[in-house]
Amino acid sequence: MAMFRGSYRHSIDHKGRISIPSRFRRLLSGRASNTFIVLRGLEACVALYPLDEWQRMEERLRGRSFHDETNRRFLRMMSLDLNEGALDAQGRVMIPPRLLAHAQLQREAMVNGVTDHIEIWDPVLFEAYLAGTNRSYEDMAGELLL
Repeated sequence: MAMFRGSYRHSIDHKGRISIPSRFRRLLSGRASNTFIVLRGLEACVALYPLDEWQRMEERLRGRSFHDETNRRFLRMMSLDLNEGALDAQGRVMIPPRLLAHAQLQREAMVNGVTDHIEIWDPVLFEAYLAGTNRSYEDMAGELLL
């Protein structure tokens, strides 16, 4: 199981490809087959899950009732832009145009490790997101870690 940590700044090329940091690529298990599931992230980002991590997520999602309207709606919305993206020879993954638009990504991006997945953010939007919280880091740590 990969544990992605840290943040890197990378450019997005004219084809919508972004380089995944070598440190993150080294963490991929053989079961991931150098493949990510690329989907709409929460808030204004793109999420990348290694294939093996995504398979665990799918198992959890399959356990939810499709008869529940909220579950059904979420699964449909999530699946709209869900793509499988293999790393190319340069360690890049393609981000589809609709996801680039969702995250307002253009030329520069923050590639952030978030434990079991990677998030791709526009640097300006990410700074605004961090500044927009009404709770301090210490308050959240006290609630979540204690």
